[in-house]
Amino acid sequence: MRLIPSKPLSCLGTAVVAAVVGGFVLVGCDVVDLDELGDFGGVDDIDMSLPGGEADPDASASPEDEEEEAASAYGLPESCEAAGAAEVVGDLAPGPVLAEESGAVEGIDGAEQLTCSFSDGSTEPGTPVFTLVFTSNADPSANPDVVQVPGAEAEMNWEVDVDVDVDTYENDDTDELGGGLEYVGTVDGSSRQLFLSLPGDFHVAAIAFGEDVAREDLERVVMTAAERVRG
Repeated sequence: MRLIPSKPLSCLGTAVVAAVVGGFVLVGCDVVDLDELGDFGGVDDIDMSLPGGEADPDASASPEDEEEEAASAYGLPESCEAAGAAEVVGDLAPGPVLAEESGAVEGIDGAEQLTCSFSDGSTEPGTPVFTLVFTSNADPSANPDVVQVPGAEAEMNWEVDVDVDVDTYENDDTDELGGGLEYVGTVDGSSRQLFLSLPGDFHVAAIAFGEDVAREDLERVVMTAAERVRG
């Protein structure tokens, strides 16, 4: 189905900044005569400590280093068992039967995905399915074809227009993980999807098909799943 949205340099800072201007050293908001410093070897010799003698943590760590460190924190699990999918989904699973699929994402270079779908084993159209999806190097919220739900192909026909409500947001949990959330729910309530985007182009999605699952429960699932695969 094709998803259609239903709605259209301050002196008070904590870091100390030093520079040489016209024979004086500017440290934060104070001006110090170079002659008073004696033998001055250059700007690199200036103590870049914060008030109290503590080193400025931002002096050595660049934004690029922080981004790379955050990106390396998440990795695609080898299996649904390794991801603890059954424990993460818990009582939200409509049945004990697990369908697992993993491998490359067709049409997207370098993208891989692990799909863990729980149901009662029926393949009839409309059978409730709860799916937990881990995707690397592809954003499933931007391309619904990336998300495959085993056992629900008859209903998950992406050529059918379905009105949906879309909400993109963040909360305290996403701030801690360094990510963001996007909720996509069909107006008729037949499908509820929550996508968690994380550093390093890594994504965790929870999809409830044919069931009434609260958004708070979907949030719990994606957050818990992300924590489990965090290095």
